[in-house]
Amino acid sequence: MNTIEQILKKELKLSDDMCSRFLELVETKHLKKKELFVQQGKVCYSLGIIESGVLRSYIEKDAVEFIKDFYFPGSIVVSYGSFLTGEPSIGSIQVLEETYLITLSRSSYGQLLQESSEWFKFGKYISDSLLIKKCRRETSFLMDNAFERYKLLLKTYPQVEQHLSQYYIAAYLGIKPESLSRLKSLNIGQ
Repeated sequence: MNTIEQILKKELKLSDDMCSRFLELVETKHLKKKELFVQQGKVCYSLGIIESGVLRSYIEKDAVEFIKDFYFPGSIVVSYGSFLTGEPSIGSIQVLEETYLITLSRSSYGQLLQESSEWFKFGKYISDSLLIKKCRRETSFLMDNAFERYKLLLKTYPQVEQHLSQYYIAAYLGIKPESLSRLKSLNIGQ
């Protein structure tokens, strides 16, 4: 069972007919390394569910990148505020490894919501998933030191070090790459 079927059937308990309807409206996209799924300043017209690959979201200001999150297989990837409002995205989402994802356009998403109130389960799944990730990250930045944030990152994304450079991991943690090296040496002793 692929990722989207797992979400629709197992998590949301939607019928086979609803799953078929969803699959009629989605597209499979192949994105190459360094391609943008969402570009800062442009409207996000689709959401994606990653089948394979890795992406990152970031905000760029004064030629400095601030990494907001990473997306691995099974993740929902979207600039959600832009997707919902039709306003330009405040950040970008970039492919870090060759990626295959299922995409649903903003108009198709709206169409599904009009067809049946059952589709609000899917909308709630998206918003809940994104809100929980955001709250965990925010709380960690407010309450945890860099080492605790690093441990949370490893717990949340166990495969992160196999897929991402030290630079990206350090930027996500809000530290310098050399500080990350020190944190890694502390973690080995644990």
